Amino acid sequence: MMVELLNNSHWPELYRLMVARNFPDVPPKYADAVPFFKRSRLYGLLEGSELTTGFVFGVPEDGVAYFDVVCAVRSSGRWAMPGVLGMLFKVAFDDMKLRCVWVQPENKRALKAALMAGFVPATALDVDRPVLVMTPALLPRKFKQQMMKETHDG
Repeated sequence: MMVELLNNSHWPELYRLMVARNFPDVPPKYADAVPFFKRSRLYGLLEGSELTTGFVFGVPEDGVAYFDVVCAVRSSGRWAMPGVLGMLFKVAFDDMKLRCVWVQPENKRALKAALMAGFVPATALDVDRPVLVMTPALLPRKFKQQMMKETHDG
């Protein structure tokens, strides 16, 4: 699976996926979501031409951005593999030059996935929507090695 930068032809499909999965804070109309899409960095996993998973990096503020994932029901969790996560961390820390990425898991399954990926709690974990963070210094060794290999190979 390859993480691909989504161009504006994918935005309607990303919007439909967000609506279908009851993604938080989605505007009621696609036209209202376009300004958000323009400001964000949007990536995805495609099966053929179909978007199965969307990755959203929010607008960076002082080197910090939120990261969110929305996926089709049938591909739920399939994206959370080391290769895909490594590509996303490369985007965040090498391409976007972020110093911190934060996530706010919606449920226990998403929380477990974030913790397994190496994100660390920035708030208590027993709150309704805990915040977890990742920085280049916190990046698990396997992802650092993968990023270094891609840098040398590329």
